[in-house]
Amino acid sequence: MSVETTAAEPVLDQATRDFVRRSMQAGLVELADVKKVVVSLMTEDAVFTPDRLAQGLVGADLLTPWQARKLLAGKARGFHLGNYRLLRPLGRGGMGVVFLARHAVMNRLMALKILPAEASKDSRRIERFKEEARASAKLEHPNIVQAFDFSESDGKLFIVMEYIEGVDLHRAVARDGVMSPTEALDAMIQTTDALAHAHQRGIVHRDIKPSNLLLRNDGVIKVSDMGLARIGYTAGTDTPNRLTGTADFIAPEQAIDSQSVDARADIYSLGCTWYFLLVGKPPFPGTSVAQRLAKHQTAKVPLVSDTRSDCPPAISLLIQRMMSKRPVDRPASAAELLTQLRRIAGSKLAGRELANRPRSEQLTVPQDDSSSFASLDDSGPLGEASQGAMAEIAEIDFGSLPPIDLSALSPVALSPAAVPVSPLATPQTAAGAPRKSTKKHSPANETDAGQSVLLGAGLALSIVALLAVVGITFYQMTKDEKPLTRLKTTEGGKGNVIVIEE
Repeated sequence: MSVETTAAEPVLDQATRDFVRRSMQAGLVELADVKKVVVSLMTEDAVFTPDRLAQGLVGADLLTPWQARKLLAGKARGFHLGNYRLLRPLGRGGMGVVFLARHAVMNRLMALKILPAEASKDSRRIERFKEEARASAKLEHPNIVQAFDFSESDGKLFIVMEYIEGVDLHRAVARDGVMSPTEALDAMIQTTDALAHAHQRGIVHRDIKPSNLLLRNDGVIKVSDMGLARIGYTAGTDTPNRLTGTADFIAPEQAIDSQSVDARADIYSLGCTWYFLLVGKPPFPGTSVAQRLAKHQTAKVPLVSDTRSDCPPAISLLIQRMMSKRPVDRPASAAELLTQLRRIAGSKLAGRELANRPRSEQLTVPQDDSSSFASLDDSGPLGEASQGAMAEIAEIDFGSLPPIDLSALSPVALSPAAVPVSPLATPQTAAGAPRKSTKKHSPANETDAGQSVLLGAGLALSIVALLAVVGITFYQMTKDEKPLTRLKTTEGGKGNVIVIEE
């Protein structure tokens, strides 16, 4: 039997109602879902604020924290791009902002790399963005982030890429500490395999660094961000004397002339990355970009074995060779480097070392720190449509709220003073307070437990008695009965009545 409760009308001030309108106007929630959350939160308090309602919608998985923050800040546009709903920013690449998004029809998570609005009128940046898409389209390798589509919506260009659930190697080191030699060697083998694939197709990445190497949760490395990639080894659209790359990991020749570099520039950057994974800092620290660039040109390459006593000499020497000042002194190609890496690994790699890498729970990496991200566009072509949507939802009726159905809840869990709980309830309250511990038993809890035991015993006795009655009745109805004796009367010759038993 369905048990229903009737809730009083909630108290929503104007700011809270405006928050609901913006959420609906943005196409993120439906009024029916908002009402369900309101009913759930009313079990604690009938008075609502925008923050409290937003937290309830996040707890019900109707909004992401990023969406809620933008709605609370007064934004109502820019949460959709083409067929995709933006969920949260993932980071910034060499050429744009990357968002986690969900396809409206296929319900599939994707990473959208979006060219910023300020770059949409720069023909040079647009061409480089398209060049990145073309470079990604030429690559299909298990260790390279795959690009699926290049599209435009509302005047914005974006690349649709696979979403990698994990963390980049820079954050992995910050979170879990430096890698062991075998873990770092595993990362280098996977990355070098990907670079060999790209180099064979005439593509130089030109921005290899820990933050561009994504560590998937299952231990697979994915090379990302082809924003600075050069298709072919010839001059392109780069501006002369413009630094292309990252100062801590850039090859000496790339800092001087980024247009003429070849695959060996990626090998140098990969050597710097390997050093970082083992030591936890770049090989040439400095207080300014100029100092770091100068050290790449003239400073002696440090040996990892001087810092890590557990680092095999073969690894330390190979890193030093990869970071040679002259390209001719480095491994000639990624394919050659891959052969050397596998020779060093030998039988040392029992499996995918990175998959078994311990993860620290003390240092957490913020995955949704989007203080520097706005919604995609707060004043774009969606303006007129948004005004119409606003007019349609000008009045919101919270007088008729859906009842709470408690039929799915266990009767034992409901004490006489129990508060109805909505199926949308989360392990935390709407105000964000953690659930109280249940390790200590109060006298009331002990009384309820005793009553439950007595009720269970009484119910068991009742069932036994019922079975006994049913058994007796069945026996009476089915047992063989003795047939009735038939009597016959007759009259004798002298007028006597004679009774005869048949």
